[in-house]
Amino acid sequence: MTTNIEIESAIIENIPEIQKLNKELFLHEIKSGFDKNLDANWSFSQSGKKEIKQRIISQNSCGFVVKVDNKIIGYLIGLILQEETGRNEPKYAELEHMYVDPKYRNLGIGKKLVKKFKTWAKSKKLKIMKVTVSYKNEKAINFYKKVGLLPVDATLVMKIK
Repeated sequence: MTTNIEIESAIIENIPEIQKLNKELFLHEIKSGFDKNLDANWSFSQSGKKEIKQRIISQNSCGFVVKVDNKIIGYLIGLILQEETGRNEPKYAELEHMYVDPKYRNLGIGKKLVKKFKTWAKSKKLKIMKVTVSYKNEKAINFYKKVGLLPVDATLVMKIK
């Protein structure tokens, strides 16, 4: 199916494609009932575009795009965050967003993206990598387990009425 898969560091010119893929990610999360609090148009908002740009250009964050035959079909955005107080490691790598076009899934692309992010995190001397996933999203949880991430914490949420 695919001939030429490349993972590259994202550049500012990739922002429109990342915005489209982020919208697809958020729409999937909403339609699947994983997180109804997401704003599917966030990436096209002023603050969304600004944040994506910041993640791409900052030394404390990273962005990668996946190209198949020179077309962007996926992306990953990650950053360095400060740990809660009382932790041995003061900082960690947070895999913030990752999406691969469904037509290109099950080809090892997600695994390659996570590996690229892990390499970036190691270059920043980080020892912990985290990702937050909806507890209902069993496919994503199983994927992240397969690439070495394990469940540690549970976040519980309540709507305030």
